[in-house]
Amino acid sequence: MNETIPEDSGPQDEAQPVGFLDSLPEDLRTEPSLQNFTDAGGLAKSYVHAQRMIGADKLAIPGSSATDDEWRTAMQKLGAPIEASGYELEGIEFNEDEMSGFTDAAHAAGLTPRQAQAMAGYMQSADQGLIEQFEQNAEQVAHDGLMDLRQEWGRAFDDKVDNAMKAAIAMGIPSEIDQETGKAYIPMFDEITLSDGRALGDHPFIIKLFDQIAGQLGEDTLEGATKTEVMTPDEARREASTLTAQGTPYWDNQHPEHGAFVQRVLELNEYIYPSTGTDG
Repeated sequence: MNETIPEDSGPQDEAQPVGFLDSLPEDLRTEPSLQNFTDAGGLAKSYVHAQRMIGADKLAIPGSSATDDEWRTAMQKLGAPIEASGYELEGIEFNEDEMSGFTDAAHAAGLTPRQAQAMAGYMQSADQGLIEQFEQNAEQVAHDGLMDLRQEWGRAFDDKVDNAMKAAIAMGIPSEIDQETGKAYIPMFDEITLSDGRALGDHPFIIKLFDQIAGQLGEDTLEGATKTEVMTPDEARREASTLTAQGTPYWDNQHPEHGAFVQRVLELNEYIYPSTGTDG
């Protein structure tokens, strides 16, 4: 049986797919707005979306030469209130003047309620951070100042501070009694704040000033003034230097006052070299 073998007709021309743009009329193939489309489906979706946008509210963005009124009109379309009183800020603890100033500024800038809320929240948070930092710095300044004064006055510190307070009271500065300690204090010293944040009564200059006044008034004038000896390290050091000078009884153990001189120098050393167990 003879089989007929078909003759090889050679390679067949396969139909090449036609690109989407190639299928369009020639005058549309180079249209820039169509270059991103790869099929008819994408073009159809874009057309439907465009049809839906017809008649929708549109907002023209004011240009660089737009007037304030044009900007105000545009922002009001976005929700900015017509009046400054239209802002309702939640969780913002501005006082009356601060709130009025902020809403006026927000309205002038054309902020929407959402923008105003965010801006006010940021400002409040930043202000609180500054206040906390200021208070911390004030506490440190007050602490350092009192520690320097304590070091300067040594064992005399507590007595001098006490007498300074009594001198201020003796001069007629209003005082009250602390219900817990039973001691008199001057509210003004705590209520008046200096530029560095510390209270007036914590400033070494004020304490020294009234301590000097206490010395001038004398113990008889100061009600309940400390009558024990009060000396600073420098005062004690000067007296000790005098007592231990060459030729004094301090160096002559045969002198009848030798013992008294030695005892007095030992007492002065307690003021010159006070214990370091004071508060920090």
